[in-house]
Amino acid sequence: MKRYLMIILPVLMFTGCKNNNVDPNPTTTCLAENAINEGIIPASAVKTIIDSYTSNQLPGITFLARKGDKYWQYNSGVLNKDSGKPMRPCLVWPGYSITKMYTATAILKLAELGKISLDQKINTCLPANLLSKIPDANKITIRMLLNHSSGIEDYWHNSEYVEGYVENPARTYEVGDYLEAGKRRFFEPGTDVYYSNTNYLILSLIIDHITNQRHEISFLKYIYNPLELSDTFYKELPTNLVKDTPRLYADVEGAGRLIDFTDLSYVQFRNESGSNSIFATPKDFVDFIHGLSHGKLLNAQSFSEMKKEYAGNDYADVYGLGLEFYEKNGSKMYGYAGSSFGGRTLLLYNPKTDVSFFIGVNAGAELGGPVLEKIAAMMEEIATKLAN
Repeated sequence: MKRYLMIILPVLMFTGCKNNNVDPNPTTTCLAENAINEGIIPASAVKTIIDSYTSNQLPGITFLARKGDKYWQYNSGVLNKDSGKPMRPCLVWPGYSITKMYTATAILKLAELGKISLDQKINTCLPANLLSKIPDANKITIRMLLNHSSGIEDYWHNSEYVEGYVENPARTYEVGDYLEAGKRRFFEPGTDVYYSNTNYLILSLIIDHITNQRHEISFLKYIYNPLELSDTFYKELPTNLVKDTPRLYADVEGAGRLIDFTDLSYVQFRNESGSNSIFATPKDFVDFIHGLSHGKLLNAQSFSEMKKEYAGNDYADVYGLGLEFYEKNGSKMYGYAGSSFGGRTLLLYNPKTDVSFFIGVNAGAELGGPVLEKIAAMMEEIATKLAN
């Protein structure tokens, strides 16, 4: 969704997971007992940070880290404010913009296989009926979509679209609606950076066209299957898993008052493509970024391309090809942050320590305010603690 402060850093932020009667023990169920090792991170400090925020305004937080073949997880607060049910492991979480990493990985794999070129103009890899809705398609490359240097308007920055969404968040949107809301161009392609969800919608459409299949088939073929991610889903969950998700709460006015936004969040997940709508357990999320970082999905040249940094003219924003970068205490971590009404997530890998970690919060505040400030502060504290 819209890019608000997610984590404040120097320049800014296994199977059998369906047990419905799990106590909120930080080391139970989803992981084999011999896979759990509290020593892979400063676990006590992370626990203290998380508990301090769930006791002060944030409803629930889940955390999971991986180093090598060892994991450590912790859960605090509640998954349902009404029932008071405690947050627990094994829940399936929406990833929000973490989805962009999956879309980018599929695109890079197609380039690796010779199906497309990263510097190919997008007017050569989209159907004619869509090109009329994408101005400057003959100037914009796939790489520019990936690193947000296309200049394409983010539909979440289109005031008419946002007003319509706020008025009726249950509405069904079509691809054409999003492309219409992203018609403005803010600069010449390749001359600056500007975060745009529309870029990743278009990337998903390119995958559809090039493969002649829905892009989620490429997710399955190039990501889920190679990593054996059995608890990762897209757009919709199997009916039997809906109960294994946290309720999602939104501070829609930025005033600190949380309302249940779960059902409306799922409408958004069904609507959006490429930029949003991945669901996974925390374990599947960290296994994804671990596998990506250890050569399980892309070859060395493709992954090197993915990590190339592209900075805007003011150097405030720096993006890779489907990656965001976070620096703290001399460590540069990469991954992605996700957010929308109802929740916030963060998935990062620290090459210095070989630690991957996921944070999920079942609250969101896209218009700022005290809830957003709490989430940003909590994620900054944890990232700082895991930087070295």
